[in-house]
Amino acid sequence: MLMLLPDHPSLPVLLLLVLLISGAIKLLAVAGGWLVWRTRLAERFRVFRRELSKGQLRSEALAAVGVVATDAALIGAFRYFTGPLYAPFSLATALWSYAWMFVGFEVWFYVTHRLLHLPRLYRFHAQHHVAQVTEPLTALSFSVVERVVLMGGGLSLHFAAMHLFPGTQVGILAYLLTNYVLNAFGHGNTEWLPKRFVTSWVGRVFFTPTFHALHHARYQGHYGLYTVVLDRWFGTAFADYPLVHARARDGEGLTRIGERLAVPSPAPSVPAVPEARQAL
Repeated sequence: MLMLLPDHPSLPVLLLLVLLISGAIKLLAVAGGWLVWRTRLAERFRVFRRELSKGQLRSEALAAVGVVATDAALIGAFRYFTGPLYAPFSLATALWSYAWMFVGFEVWFYVTHRLLHLPRLYRFHAQHHVAQVTEPLTALSFSVVERVVLMGGGLSLHFAAMHLFPGTQVGILAYLLTNYVLNAFGHGNTEWLPKRFVTSWVGRVFFTPTFHALHHARYQGHYGLYTVVLDRWFGTAFADYPLVHARARDGEGLTRIGERLAVPSPAPSVPAVPEARQAL
């Protein structure tokens, strides 16, 4: 996306080009996710087996217009002011840019997401929770204020980093594409990943659609973006997450919003009996 832009465009031209390119990519990601979401196979693996809220799609579609426009303004401004800072392409600089943006967005999102759930700030986040049961369009359902905070803050972190370390457009583009695709995937309310994923080392780092579906249903907890690390570290992960994930994979998704599954207590350890006492 950033690479497709001319080297020194005027700001109005740049904003228009970003609007067209960024908007098209977002809509393609959501449209693709929606087509998959409507299949019978997806219905089999629903995390929450419930209908969408009345008026949800209309509300989310209207919010999506603001998100597309806001992102275009933020990304366009980012591209305009970072132009002189880009380093020549190399694999190392591309990987660095991607890694820094991924980690930076994760930390920024977790912190601001938790803050937006505070009573005084929740009104800026309420649009996203129009969906108690999510679908791909929920990925674009944010208030303009929240989008400025989330996207603007994440891009600002990378802008600051580029004054200290080299960055390249390829890495930034790769992250933005990852963000768009995972956003639609994570809001699909459909669990495509196998049961063993959650307990694997990969699943102890990265999220699943179940992980974020539980946030929308329960409001408090699971604040991470595309990883579960910070929720595990700060005690905001739900204990029954692996069980809910397994239920979805078995085709037995939850039917009640806020429903929690009983987590078996660990078996008590039996103290070893000394050999002398065993002989008696």
